[in-house]
Amino acid sequence: MSSKGTILSQKEAELLDNLIAEKGLFVSFDQIAEEVGSLESRQEIRNLVSKLVKNGWLVRIKKGLYYITTLESRGFFNISEFVVAQFIVKDSYISFYSALQYHGMFDQHLSAVTSVSLKKASKREIQGINFEFLTTGKDNFYGWEEFNIEGFSVKIATAEKALLDILNFKRTVYSADVVLEKIKEHQGDLDLDRLNEFSRDQTVTVKRILGLLLDLAGVDSGSLYDMVKNKSGSSYMTGDSKNFNSKWRLYYHDHFD
Repeated sequence: MSSKGTILSQKEAELLDNLIAEKGLFVSFDQIAEEVGSLESRQEIRNLVSKLVKNGWLVRIKKGLYYITTLESRGFFNISEFVVAQFIVKDSYISFYSALQYHGMFDQHLSAVTSVSLKKASKREIQGINFEFLTTGKDNFYGWEEFNIEGFSVKIATAEKALLDILNFKRTVYSADVVLEKIKEHQGDLDLDRLNEFSRDQTVTVKRILGLLLDLAGVDSGSLYDMVKNKSGSSYMTGDSKNFNSKWRLYYHDHFD
């Protein structure tokens, strides 16, 4: 990035310094306007913000919310993408493969941060990172803990809830295989009592899929079976599942034979 046109004026530098000191690295348009003062019109403030974004001193996180960059990181946010996700949607928690990675159970590169949210939010890309928010109701907004990341409080699913969210929201052969793999590899790290407890509020289908995966992993599935043994009807692991497991009344994919 050329330095031409990107050098801060003294007034702009003082504005950003004051915002960081008073508001932190994440600031709203209204906070910027308040700091600028009433001597400039709303349009003049918009023009100033647009200039700072164009020149890399502000990164737009969402409408009306910006991240202030430093000289070393100009044009990029040098903060955890988990923190950014939490700022995009306050009532959300990091889950799925992102949460598993945070807990040391998923080592593949991720180009997206996926969260469970009480508020509908569109998928967005910021500096090559995709932020995805899957909407849920209050009855499924549980199983997360708050962690301090770089001075910010971030809600992240426990490993057990992340596995359940994968089976609930992303039901594919690949995702079921990942859950099975993590159960096998991390039996000593997972809290199986908590996994069973969290499963109580999941659908019958999720319980049945998890029960089958526990059996395949050689893990006691008795608690889950007690939850579904009197349930009628059948469930499908995926849309093209054809093999039937009578214990779980579940059609599963032949990949798991």
